[in-house]
Amino acid sequence: MRTARPRSDHLSQLGARRQRAARSHARPGAAHAGAARRLDGGRRLLLARVVAAALALLGAWLPATAAHAAGTVTLADRSPKEDGGRWKLKMTINYGGTPHLGHIPMLFSFTPTMHYERALTDQSPEKPVLNKIPLHNQQSINESMDVGFSDGSGKVFAITKFDFVLRRDRGFEAGEYDLVIKRASDGVQMGQKQKITLQGENEVIDRRAIVFTGEKKKKDTSADKAEKADAEKSDEPAGDEAQAEPASDPADADAPSDGALPDEAPPPVEPKQGGCGCRLGPDEAATPLALPLVALGAAVALARRRRARRG
Repeated sequence: MRTARPRSDHLSQLGARRQRAARSHARPGAAHAGAARRLDGGRRLLLARVVAAALALLGAWLPATAAHAAGTVTLADRSPKEDGGRWKLKMTINYGGTPHLGHIPMLFSFTPTMHYERALTDQSPEKPVLNKIPLHNQQSINESMDVGFSDGSGKVFAITKFDFVLRRDRGFEAGEYDLVIKRASDGVQMGQKQKITLQGENEVIDRRAIVFTGEKKKKDTSADKAEKADAEKSDEPAGDEAQAEPASDPADADAPSDGALPDEAPPPVEPKQGGCGCRLGPDEAATPLALPLVALGAAVALARRRRARRG
């Protein structure tokens, strides 16, 4: 047996169905609105992150820049010419503010980057050619100087003009260098790195493969050989002439003839013993001065003997 349902229950069920249908039609709009809100929030979050990262980079870059460079340095001439083995750099230094001292110690570092070589080659053996040789990992030449920012009255200024002299005896040569100026107290760089060129002439280097020096030896000709033979003959001592004996004995020449001799011949005279023990050379024995003296002595001795026998 069926029981009759009340009419109110039917109406309530119909109202519930309509509410569910209205909700189903209202869901797509709400979903789109929520997605739009979430997208807008994501964009704002991304923008905030980008701004924060930019501010962080800017904050990190500004202190680093202030720590590595301060002020400015301006060179009047980046390519000075050599004058008596020296180069003069004229610069204007801006400290970036008024320094606390009148004189600031600074370190000038010159790093060689290019060497200007003058060389003699096989293609140019007489005139030197210029070769630009790049340099890498070279040791810097450091010079310490006190830069003055004050005048005679003691007033301190932020800008000064400074002259720096480079000399060859300090290791500088013609070529290209990188100049960096730093404060000696805290190592802060003054201005930016400067590139300078020192103009001049370095010593000449001989890079020829073969070098011919000196004079060539002349070959002996027949005329030269004849002259040398005559010179050798003229230098030989005249031994035969020096050793020639005298043609006649002076004593025999001064002695009287057989007709003039007395009846009895004088007894022979014994040779005188002794002497200086010196031996005369052939040249000294045959000198013209000794022969007359020997003859005179023999004549005197003979005359004395004759007188003695007559008496």
